Amino acid sequence: MTDAFSQVVGQSAAVSMLRNAVVNPAHAYLLNGPDGSGPRNLAVSFAAELLAHERENPEDHRRLALAEAHPDLLIVEREGLEYRAEEAESLRDAGYRSPFDGDRQIILIEDIQLANDVFVGMTLKVLEEPPPSTYFILTAEEVTSRLATIASRCTPVDLAAVDTEDLVEHLQILGVDEDRSRAIANIADASIDRAVLLASDSAALERWETWSQLRTDLDGTGAAVTLAVDRLLQLVDESAEPLRKRQEQELEALDELAERYGERGLGRSKLEIRHKRELRRLRTDELLMGMTAVGNAISEGITNGSIDASSGSRSLVSLNTAANDLRRNGNERLQLQNLFINLKV
Repeated sequence: MTDAFSQVVGQSAAVSMLRNAVVNPAHAYLLNGPDGSGPRNLAVSFAAELLAHERENPEDHRRLALAEAHPDLLIVEREGLEYRAEEAESLRDAGYRSPFDGDRQIILIEDIQLANDVFVGMTLKVLEEPPPSTYFILTAEEVTSRLATIASRCTPVDLAAVDTEDLVEHLQILGVDEDRSRAIANIADASIDRAVLLASDSAALERWETWSQLRTDLDGTGAAVTLAVDRLLQLVDESAEPLRKRQEQELEALDELAERYGERGLGRSKLEIRHKRELRRLRTDELLMGMTAVGNAISEGITNGSIDASSGSRSLVSLNTAANDLRRNGNERLQLQNLFINLKV
C-alpha cells in the first residue's frame, strides 16, 4: 500500500493534516467527529504511519499497526459503558513506559467522551508528563465541557460526517454494484463501518423493507404486537451473522500475524473484548435502522395523505422517544412492545 491513509474513506482535510504531521508530530491529537465518520480507522492509520516512519521494514510495522497488533501501539478502550478505574490505571502504567521496538510509542484512547472523572484526571496526568517518545491520539464523538482541559492539551483534528457519495464510491471499490451501493449508503446513517457491514449482508435491504411495512402488520391488537416484536427481534438476531464471520476472519488474521512475528496470543484478548462490544452495538444499530425505516414510511404516508397528520406526528414522537431509550440500553422487547402499541397509523 502507498501508506496507511489509503484505507480512510473521505476526510481529505484531516488526512492531509495528519500525513504532513508524520515527520514531526505534535505530542497529542484529538480526533473529533460524529459517530460513523471513522475516527478509529483514521487514528489507527495515523499511528501506523508514525510507527513505520524511517523504519528498516516500514511495511511490516504498518501492517502490524493496522492489525492493531504492534507492540508499540497501545489502544485503550472501555469494556463497559464508560471507562473504569482499572482502565485508568492501565493508562497510567503505559504512559510512562519506553517503546519496545523503535523510538516511538503510540497510545490511542478511543471514545474519550465516555471517560469518568477518574479517567479524565489520569488522562490529563499522562498528557502533561509523558516521556518524549510517547504520542497520544484521542478520539471523541463530541468535546464536552468535562473534556475542555484535555482538548486544550491536544492538536484538534475535526472530522466531518461522511458524504453519501463517498460511501457509494467506497462500496464500489469493495466490489458492490452501484445500485446496491447507493441503497446501502442511504440506510447506513452516514456510518462507514455500518455501510461495509450491510453491504456484506444479503438480507439487509429485505430487513429494511420489512420494517418499512410494519404499520400494515399492526391492527391494534396485542397479538399483532407480540407477533411483530418476535419476528423483528429474530431478524436482529440473524443480522449478526455477517459480523460474526468478519470477526472470525479478524481473529484468524491476528493469529497468523502472531505466528509470523513470534508473539503468541498477540492482542487476542483485546480483540475479543472489542468483538463483544461490536455485537452489542450491532443490535442497537439494527433496531435504530428499523425505527428509521418505520419513521420514513410514516412521513411518506403523511405526505401522500394515507396517514392522518395528527396521529402520524404522534407516532413519530413515539419513535423518537423509543430511539433515545434504546440508546440508553433499555430492554429491547419491552421498548418495541410499547412503541408498537403507541403507533396509531
